[in-house]
Amino acid sequence: MPINNLNKERMDQITNQMLHAGAIGFLKGTLIALVTGYYFNYRFNHGHNARFFLMPYKTWYLVSWGIVGITFSAEVAKLNITKELAEEEDLKRNQYFSQELGGK
Repeated sequence: MPINNLNKERMDQITNQMLHAGAIGFLKGTLIALVTGYYFNYRFNHGHNARFFLMPYKTWYLVSWGIVGITFSAEVAKLNITKELAEEEDLKRNQYFSQELGGK
């Protein structure tokens, strides 16, 4: 179904789904970054090691994982939305054919 044929309510719903997916993906990415960053910070900054995991690296590590989380979550949401739109179009097409061929 072309995106131009969707009504405003459905477009708002799709936009809302994408925004929620992006927010959830960012939170998941940030959680991964915090857990693994804490591990790396402890592993490489304690003991006989010199300070390695400095603040700029920590910041970019957190931002990078946030972007990765947004990307993967948005891709999954796009696939789900595409599947839903295809199912809706299939239902409309079947209903149209059944009406045109003398069904109900």
